[in-house]
Amino acid sequence: MSLQGAQEHVRHQNQKRSFVQHRIDRPSHVIPVGHHLSATTEYDCIVRTISSAGAIIDLSGRVELPDSFFLRIGGMQDEIGCTQVRKVSDERVVRFNMFLDADYLRLVMSR
Repeated sequence: MSLQGAQEHVRHQNQKRSFVQHRIDRPSHVIPVGHHLSATTEYDCIVRTISSAGAIIDLSGRVELPDSFFLRIGGMQDEIGCTQVRKVSDERVVRFNMFLDADYLRLVMSR
């Protein structure tokens, strides 16, 4: 492989998404999607772990969520579309409707 080819290979490897769960324990908000995509209610939660594909969130109490909702991670302004995959007690395993960009994930973890 040429030097240029090797550099291109490394660049593509660095852009791959990380499906490794990173522990962040960050206060955040869950925003259920209502009628006509309105969002009138927010619930406090803790994002325990996050990856490019999803997260584990902790909702205190027995909050019932629709299958799809938005997640706003503390310190960030973006609302991430999520789908609930599994519920165990107060914790929810969610997948993101779109993979998080690797740079955005690093930004989330650095704040």
